[in-house]
Amino acid sequence: MEETQRNEEPIKRNEEEFRVTATKVQQKPLLIYGAVAVVIVLVVGAILYTQGFVTAAKVNGESISRLSVVGELEEQAGAAVLDSMISDILIEQAATEAGVTVTGDEVATEIAAIESQVTAQGGTLEEILVQQGLDRESLTKQIRMQKLLEALLSSDIVVTGEEIDAFLAENGPVPEGQEEAARAQVAEQLRSQKFSTAAQSYVTGLRTQANIQYLVNYK
Repeated sequence: MEETQRNEEPIKRNEEEFRVTATKVQQKPLLIYGAVAVVIVLVVGAILYTQGFVTAAKVNGESISRLSVVGELEEQAGAAVLDSMISDILIEQAATEAGVTVTGDEVATEIAAIESQVTAQGGTLEEILVQQGLDRESLTKQIRMQKLLEALLSSDIVVTGEEIDAFLAENGPVPEGQEEAARAQVAEQLRSQKFSTAAQSYVTGLRTQANIQYLVNYK
């Protein structure tokens, strides 16, 4: 009996060693594939980094770095862009404090109205945006800022009938039958003028009261 057990023990050990060896063999391809995948990712990443993230363009083999482009842009418009970003943050903060919000649907409705007007005049919104150096994303941001300001200043923008009468009297007679449309157009024009003045004054006030630390001085 003992002899039989002694004979079975080497067999069991061989079976266990075989299973361990088989498991290692199965794991090796996975390790190899994983290593290859990492190498591929690193190589592709290096190519992208070199071609697009460091180099902006090549002119007859001579590279123009993205850093030099950014530096040129900062020199040309850094101060204006920074001031605009500061104003946007101040408006956002004021709106949050006042509990004022603007939904994406409100912005989309405004953009749709603008696009409809442009289309009615035979153009496209994309053409207008290109002419002004804008895109839909920047337009959306501008409309949102405008909507926030309109909500913040709504109680201050009031156009009276007397102001409309004075404007019409100063700018000539209105064709018969167009009085109502003319008054509505004048009211919107006056409201827009008042909003522009009030918004500029409001943002200036926000900037005066804010703690703004300039860490970079642009020309």
